[in-house]
Amino acid sequence: MATLFAMSLSLGACASSKKGGGLTAADSAAIAAAVNAKLDSIKASEEALSQNIDAAHESFIRAQEMELRGERALANVFWQHAAESDPNSRYLAFKLAEIMMAQGTDSLALIQAQRAQKLKGRPTASQLGLLAHLYVKDGRADSARKYFNAALDTSRYQDMTLLYDYSLFLEAVQDGKELTRVYDLLLPQVNYMPTLFQRQLKLLLDQGKDSAVVELFEKGHEATGDKKMLLQMVQGLVFQKRMKEVYAIVDTLTESTPEDESMIVLLMSTLAETSRDSAYAMLKKKYYVDQVRTPMLANFLGHYEHMFDDLDSAKVHLKIAAEQLGEQRVYATNAYHALSAIAFKEKKNKDAVRYAEKADSVALGGDKAALALTYGTAGMYNKAYKMLDSVIAVWDKWTPMEGIADSASMQRMVNDVERNRRQFRSVYARILCVEAQEVWQKDIADAARLKKSNALRERADVLYRDLAARDSADMGVRVLMAMNLERMERYEEAFALFEHILSFTKAPVDRAEVLNYYGYTLIDLNRSPEELDKGIAMVDKALLMEEKKGELSEAYLDSRAWGFYRKGLYNEALTVMKLIKSPNFDDDYVYWEHMAAIYEALGMKAETKTAYKKLKKLQPHHPAVKKFYKK
Repeated sequence: MATLFAMSLSLGACASSKKGGGLTAADSAAIAAAVNAKLDSIKASEEALSQNIDAAHESFIRAQEMELRGERALANVFWQHAAESDPNSRYLAFKLAEIMMAQGTDSLALIQAQRAQKLKGRPTASQLGLLAHLYVKDGRADSARKYFNAALDTSRYQDMTLLYDYSLFLEAVQDGKELTRVYDLLLPQVNYMPTLFQRQLKLLLDQGKDSAVVELFEKGHEATGDKKMLLQMVQGLVFQKRMKEVYAIVDTLTESTPEDESMIVLLMSTLAETSRDSAYAMLKKKYYVDQVRTPMLANFLGHYEHMFDDLDSAKVHLKIAAEQLGEQRVYATNAYHALSAIAFKEKKNKDAVRYAEKADSVALGGDKAALALTYGTAGMYNKAYKMLDSVIAVWDKWTPMEGIADSASMQRMVNDVERNRRQFRSVYARILCVEAQEVWQKDIADAARLKKSNALRERADVLYRDLAARDSADMGVRVLMAMNLERMERYEEAFALFEHILSFTKAPVDRAEVLNYYGYTLIDLNRSPEELDKGIAMVDKALLMEEKKGELSEAYLDSRAWGFYRKGLYNEALTVMKLIKSPNFDDDYVYWEHMAAIYEALGMKAETKTAYKKLKKLQPHHPAVKKFYKK
């Protein structure tokens, strides 16, 4: 190339000389000498550069060897020599900046990195990350953010350390939105590390991103297989009312882990809010078909079977729950309560008492009120009263310790003691009423029995009045008090109480039961057309309330039928009475009293005779029976 260039100059000189005004031979020789000198200089530079690159390469190799030996200080010397030998190397320039930062000279390191960034070469994620870290140390957040993003883009967001460092920076500058995005990228790379997972969860909750929270648990479960995350996901879906998704998840569960159990119970509880049938069907499918069997699920299944009168299965599952949930005392105690109730339905009073005693034992003696009620229901009145007298005496003698009566903990204790005093007096009154009903019902025409029954009810009334005075807001006590007054035929007092109770629309009582009881009493008394219509309206309202809940009390149907009878609508009365299917009414003398009266009003002689025959068996001295057979 240089020779051709020289020849072209020489030819140019010859051409010019022909014209007589061009370069002389001396000029051409001078130019040639200058060109050759320049070429020699370039060659010398190239030889020197080659020697420097060789030196840089040798230092590079030595530096790596020293690092492998752990001789960091000597390695740094070689790195510096390599960078000085090849000042145009981007890699070595950044390596020098990295060494400076490690030595704590951050300002010099930043200057060096800025210079290195201007050198030719393709930027790497580590180089851009180094710049980001140095800008963080220099307090230049915007520049740090710029280079973090550039570094992450270069690494295609696969550099876990860089992602984590960027997240720390974002925490420092409190950029929650960007931090959420970065954690979303980082979490899969660290297999949803618990501490990082909790940070992301808190961020999403603080930002109100409920759907993102659910998705976080879903991704975590998919990555780790941790069912605790699946459980939390299901809880989030329930909170968002995404029940189809919850059902789809729960439907796939086939193991009996605590998490599976919790998810099934959660779905069951949610379904039960709108449809007990759906909750029961789902629970049966999981237990019987999918074989998800735990004592807790057996417990809930047993209660549902009891509710739906599948008593044989209920007893099996409630026994499993009662015996295997001993440490979970509340559930075990309630299972024994249900078994006791089933025993009463089957007229096995001894079994009912035995289960109630087991419930009290599991509850470590803390179920005495329920046990006393069981004794009373089983007709063991003396045993019930003896227990209650003893327990009430203990609570009535209790006094707070001197010196700490005003403390918060002592006040809670005082409240607990007062609640116990009230509870046991309430149970005492209820048992007195149960005994009074039994005494009277054996022969409602016996004056001596009526007198004894009223004496028991008078004692109950004293207790109810004391309880009402202690707590004016306790509407439950007032309901029982009003019913007791009605039984004593103190109607005006009872009605005034019922009106008072019903005036509180949000009172925690079974409003339908109060309406039916009050309404039936007005219907049965039949004192005036106005009271009769009022009573019928109350019963209708109670039936409507039950219908809305998907339930229908047959006792309320009996009340409605009796209202039709009082109005002279005998066919309508019979139609409603035929809706009553429960076998429990076979031994209910009031039911047969009503059936006999309705059949008689319709002129159905054979049916009338059958009904009175049944009534006579239950109440031989009933006034209606005597009247019928006199005919």
